[in-house]
Amino acid sequence: MRLIFVLFSFLVLLVNCSDDDDDTVIDCERIGCTEQFVTLTVNVRDASGVVIPLDAFEVIITATGEDITREVSGQEFENFRQNGTYPLFGDEFAEKYRNKTEVISFKGFIEGKQVVNNSYKVGADCCHVLLIDGNPNITVD
Repeated sequence: MRLIFVLFSFLVLLVNCSDDDDDTVIDCERIGCTEQFVTLTVNVRDASGVVIPLDAFEVIITATGEDITREVSGQEFENFRQNGTYPLFGDEFAEKYRNKTEVISFKGFIEGKQVVNNSYKVGADCCHVLLIDGNPNITVD
């Protein structure tokens, strides 16, 4: 009787094993997402933690050179400068990059001179954008 049980258990395990776990595709249609809008940001400071206000910034897709910098109003940009926090990648790209990744560059400028050029690996799950690699805290000398 034990032998039958052991053989049956082995058979069940064998049938349920698969080597294609990496090919699992998530069905995003069955996922419930929050209504919140996610924006990944970077913080620009000097070594002592003081905010460094940039005169301009841009976000570029490294592979294509496409400029994906978010358009902002003058007041929004002034808020970014005061806080030292700038938008990197937001949910406006969530559908385009769903279950994909992309390398992007954040570039910051002061008086026409580039003072920041950091790379980030970003992507999106079924609902929101994700920072996969890269430090969002930038230190400018």
